[in-house]
Amino acid sequence: MHKVLSALRKLKEIHSEYKDIFINAELSEEEMFSDTISAPEEMDIESSSQNENTEEHSNVNEHNDSSDDPEKTAEEQSRGLALDTCLQPPDLGQQLLSYDDGIFCIAPAAKNSPVSIFKVSNLESLAFPVQFPDGKNTFDEPNRAKHVSPSRYFNTRLFSIDNRCARDTSYIFFAQFVTEMHMATSSMSIQLRKAKPMTRDGRRINCSLLQDKQELEKLVNNKEATRFMQPLRGTPAYWEKTLRDLFAMLRQLGTPTFFCTFSAAEMRWPEVINAIKAQQGESVNFSELDWSQKCEILRSNPVTAMRMFEKRVEALMRDLIMSPARPIGEVIDFFYRVEFQLRGSPHIHCLFWVKDAPEFEKDKDQDVCDFIDKYISCKLPDPNKDPELHRIVSEVQMHSRNHSKSCRKNKKHCRFGFPKPPINRTTITRPRPPPVDQPDEENRTEERDYANVAKEQLQKVWDLLNDSNHNFETITQLLNQVNITYEEYEKHIEALSTSSLIVMERRPQDCWVNGYNPMLLRAWNANMDIQFILNPYSCIMYMLSYISKAEHEMSDYLKRVIKDSSHDNLSDRECMKQVMNAYSKNREVSAQEAVARTCSLKLKSSSRSVIFIPTDDNAVKMSLPIKYLQTMDDDVENVWMTGLPDKYKARPNRPEFENMCMAEFASEYRIVYGKQKKGKHVLPLQQNMGHIQKRTRGKPAVIRFARFSQQKNPEKFYGTLLKLYLPYRRDEQLKSTRFPTYESFYAFASVKLPGTDVLQRVFNIVN
Repeated sequence: MHKVLSALRKLKEIHSEYKDIFINAELSEEEMFSDTISAPEEMDIESSSQNENTEEHSNVNEHNDSSDDPEKTAEEQSRGLALDTCLQPPDLGQQLLSYDDGIFCIAPAAKNSPVSIFKVSNLESLAFPVQFPDGKNTFDEPNRAKHVSPSRYFNTRLFSIDNRCARDTSYIFFAQFVTEMHMATSSMSIQLRKAKPMTRDGRRINCSLLQDKQELEKLVNNKEATRFMQPLRGTPAYWEKTLRDLFAMLRQLGTPTFFCTFSAAEMRWPEVINAIKAQQGESVNFSELDWSQKCEILRSNPVTAMRMFEKRVEALMRDLIMSPARPIGEVIDFFYRVEFQLRGSPHIHCLFWVKDAPEFEKDKDQDVCDFIDKYISCKLPDPNKDPELHRIVSEVQMHSRNHSKSCRKNKKHCRFGFPKPPINRTTITRPRPPPVDQPDEENRTEERDYANVAKEQLQKVWDLLNDSNHNFETITQLLNQVNITYEEYEKHIEALSTSSLIVMERRPQDCWVNGYNPMLLRAWNANMDIQFILNPYSCIMYMLSYISKAEHEMSDYLKRVIKDSSHDNLSDRECMKQVMNAYSKNREVSAQEAVARTCSLKLKSSSRSVIFIPTDDNAVKMSLPIKYLQTMDDDVENVWMTGLPDKYKARPNRPEFENMCMAEFASEYRIVYGKQKKGKHVLPLQQNMGHIQKRTRGKPAVIRFARFSQQKNPEKFYGTLLKLYLPYRRDEQLKSTRFPTYESFYAFASVKLPGTDVLQRVFNIVN
């Protein structure tokens, strides 16, 4: 108590906001803490959580503890990681966005005006006197010589060699909210400037309409109210856009080869623990630390822990996967997303496109299986030949025989299929095709009966594999125990297949080993998973389930908020406020995720940029800033900023651009601004539309565009094809008097491309 009062007296001395604080020296310690709310002795976090965002391989052992009491070890691990995540205060979103809504005046301050928490001057220094004992140099410093955005300010604070801010998780969450609410406010203003050139009743929008607040509110479609959250990394809108980008990659690049998961295991990585302690001026012997000590060190600086995870991922991609070593083949494209588990620890889910990889149903099954065996192993290594790999596989790749709650979630058996069936060679199983000359009902009955027999026979095998008292060296020994031939065993496995499935080569002792790549596992030194993708549909659904599983329920909730606001006839600005408020009230964020979002660390990465090309005749555009509109005549209709189609039509008058379609233009060139205009190979566009530069780093961008049904909306369908793949400089070149529609122009028209005297069918050019 003496130290607290001494600190308060020092703050009165040096902190401008504490000078008027009155300290009652006669107040006893018991009186000061008599109103303290005692926390409940126990809190069942698991039962109160509605979102069990548990990683698929969470039941895989991530460390080798020497404790003889597994229950004590599990309890210790849970306690050590419990503080890695937190629920943000439920009312903070309202305080941030609804500055003047729903304010109540409460005595004794009835004559004063309550203000938003973010309108409080010197908020940062008031909330964090330990970090700012003199109350100076905060993000809202009034007399700062050069303006600094909250994002840049907090990035500097958290990355500073003075780690007093990085050590405080409360400060990290504060920084995240300030940064994101600043971005949300800016994004709201931008969203309200977006509209279509034509109103629903057919009027062309002019300057006077955009300056009329009531008319402007009508122009914005509130079904798009969540789009203002797209720049906010980690929000549902952000991940929905990511999904659309991923779909575009799948359509343009084809089926990816491998799906991989790499989990974090900071408890196994000495460099993380040593780096944090080195920042604190200490050194430790990693091998002598127990689980709880490692957890305490990691919680002491989540900023360094998250930054080192990002660097580890970058090194894995750059120095191994994409290197000449080619541990999974020559990877030509990739995509990965960072996800945070319920315990707050990050892991990544990846898609890899491998050059010359065989494709399922296009190449022979044996070629596919040989390729899989070359890069994926499910074997427990020989401890004598490779003790290091044997140790890693035993510690991080072995599925627990006791399983976990997530394993048997709503199921009697392990939903991940462990123990896996041992088999002599890697095989692709398919559902049995129905007999051609057999009635459907009779066929279904026969299939059910055979499947029941197969399930009954295989259950005997699973029981033996689950029994730790039985050990079998070969599959023959295992099958002899249950009186099944190997041929019958294979048929039984295929009979239970409801879709095409890869059954990896395994010995009986390997049935608990999850698939891995030896080179990647040795380097990563933590749990991983690698799977060959059989078809694009399963790939999309598989990736979709991971990308959206944490945000799916939240996205549905936000849609309900939008629907309710439309019934209440709220303006679009108020609708967006409700969306952001709802999001901030229902989002659980870990300290490491807050670091990643505040400091702009990667939440996703790809070998390709994805560019959206608007092709609708009445596509959404952004209006000029209000300060420009106020200087224009009311009937002026040229009130829009230029977009990609405008810049394409104003492309340089050079030979290489004449026969270039918009899809190629967007894929090969990028728009540059500011200082970038002084870079190499920058070309000016015509009509002062800006500047472009050829993409020299990386590969051409993937294009994304609105997809219309050829049957339901043929005009927009063919209009999209023409605008993307037919070179043009004016919209009038996409139709003619003879062929007044996009569909007829596409099907029957012929044109002369610049530099040629030969008529070519539009159909052939586009295709």
